Amino acid sequence: MLILEKKYKDYLSQEYEPVDESLMPYLVDIRAIKAYADSKGVAIADLSDEEKQRFMIPNPNYRKKHRHSIAAMF
Repeated sequence: MLILEKKYKDYLSQEYEPVDESLMPYLVDIRAIKAYADSKGVAIADLSDEEKQRFMIPNPNYRKKHRHSIAAMF
């Protein structure tokens, strides 16, 4: 049990960086997809990929990450 406790404490001690919204190409309308899944009587994870894509909204603030390389400097 000591190993599991140590792993759990290590997990809790990890700090995560917030996700920059401008790096996400799509946003998801969570409220709408949850209502849709509830109306079908299934979990969101059980929806098909086509059904999930209906609720993906292109992010107007999306900007691709620029990779800095030596070639880009010249």
